[in-house]
Amino acid sequence: MTRWDPALLSDPALTGRSGPQLDHLIQALTPEGGIRRGRPPRLTFSDQVLATTLHLRVNLAAEPLAVLFGSSRTAMHRTLLEIRRLLDAQSITISPALTPPALLATLQARVAAQSDHPNYKIKTTP
Repeated sequence: MTRWDPALLSDPALTGRSGPQLDHLIQALTPEGGIRRGRPPRLTFSDQVLATTLHLRVNLAAEPLAVLFGSSRTAMHRTLLEIRRLLDAQSITISPALTPPALLATLQARVAAQSDHPNYKIKTTP
């Protein structure tokens, strides 16, 4: 089993964006030059933007996102902070979903199947 299903996680019902809109968001946030010091991130920049979009749009916490993307919780926290900083710098807002998408149940099952921690629950937006 792959660590995540790109078609599921990038579904417009979850992200609030079509494929081209998500691609445009990724392009808008891509840092100039793209050169970073230190160890390269485990997730691609596109995956980092997607994870942050899910975090902001459907209130996914870092723990289940780490499970879904095959990352550590610490690395996911860092990713969320960094991408949120880039969003703020570009004055880009990702609005939360008004109602939880039905796909959250599918994600909850995926997290439960892939996680050693049964307490990693996907919370729904208020």
